[in-house]
Amino acid sequence: MFTTLQECLDWIYEPRQFERRLDLARVEQAMALFGDPVNYPCIHVGGTNGKGSTVTYLRHILQEAGYKVGAYISPYVVVFNERISINHSYISDTDVIRLTNHMKHILTINHHPLTNFEILTIMSFLYFEEQQVDVALIEVGLGGLLDATNVINKDVALITNIGTDHADILGDTKELIGFQKLGIVHDALITSVDDDMAPQFERYCKQRRAYMKRISPISNLILGKTSTSFTYEGETFTISMLGQHQASNAALAIEAMNYLIQNKNYNVTSDHIRIGLKKAFWPGRLERLNDHVMIDGAHNIEGIQTLVHYIETLGEKPHIIFGVLDKKPYEKMLSMLAPVASKLTLTTFDYPGSMLAEDLRSVVTHDNVEILHDSTLYFTNQHSTIYCGSLYFISQIRNAYFSK
Repeated sequence: MFTTLQECLDWIYEPRQFERRLDLARVEQAMALFGDPVNYPCIHVGGTNGKGSTVTYLRHILQEAGYKVGAYISPYVVVFNERISINHSYISDTDVIRLTNHMKHILTINHHPLTNFEILTIMSFLYFEEQQVDVALIEVGLGGLLDATNVINKDVALITNIGTDHADILGDTKELIGFQKLGIVHDALITSVDDDMAPQFERYCKQRRAYMKRISPISNLILGKTSTSFTYEGETFTISMLGQHQASNAALAIEAMNYLIQNKNYNVTSDHIRIGLKKAFWPGRLERLNDHVMIDGAHNIEGIQTLVHYIETLGEKPHIIFGVLDKKPYEKMLSMLAPVASKLTLTTFDYPGSMLAEDLRSVVTHDNVEILHDSTLYFTNQHSTIYCGSLYFISQIRNAYFSK
């Protein structure tokens, strides 16, 4: 019997060898062992970037309307427990321990091993069932078609965008990646994909007789230092999260709610939407820690593109502090950041696969570069500073800042 959260995590993340999955049979069989615990409405959110922010917008809107909302996300930024939450409350250590012991017992006696993500996914389903949520927001882990989360019936599927992250697993073209992500679509899709992907999405939905809606253009965008405002379908909204991409994510949430109100009888008003969007907050995404320091979980090419676009609106070049995993296209990421940085600090952080700062230095060209292993020295720097490169890095920086 596990008695601590760490013991549970050690078992959940224990290395296991599996053949590459060609279908969802293993997850479906495991779901049956646990009584198929998804008897509540679900909203499924996929895409390359922006999934967590979109889930956050939806959660705040639905909570504003009085719904009890479960949310399953990955990865976490502050603590492990935030991966599974109801409204603003993370799952407790006690519940993780109890559910882990239950799951290990059932899986062991049935000789049915699962990956860590599959375990966590089913754990979230069990918890939401126990707690009798009104609706669950389920974030795709990787891809969509063969993702462990894709065993749910859903009121609607959302896809934010398509990038080239995880091309080694999902396919080496955006079209192949798009096909994998489209696998979550059953009856309806709301999406904010770019024009180049729209024809593929339209064909896919037409073939499956699924409803599809792309978000409309956003206008009157105002990017402030503490908020973002924009006009969508003739209405002006203000959100607390920063950047043009967050306006797009908010528009996706608006369209999703419009669909659910009209087609699934969700009891949500325009005021709930407006107030929920304003209240929404997602740590580690262009988050301002103080007047001079920001953090952003830009961890792939598309995320860096979005960050660079935001920096270009600031009117000044910030000091950029960069830490990244070795599996990421770090050379390309640094080549994009260098032109908008007044200074580049390269660092290594405590996580398996973190790139050595010295190796990063060998691939970057910039007039002002340093290697620094204690990057928290810049928390009080008077110059505009942005930490980025990996969500794991950002998580550690954020925790270090608030523990000082």
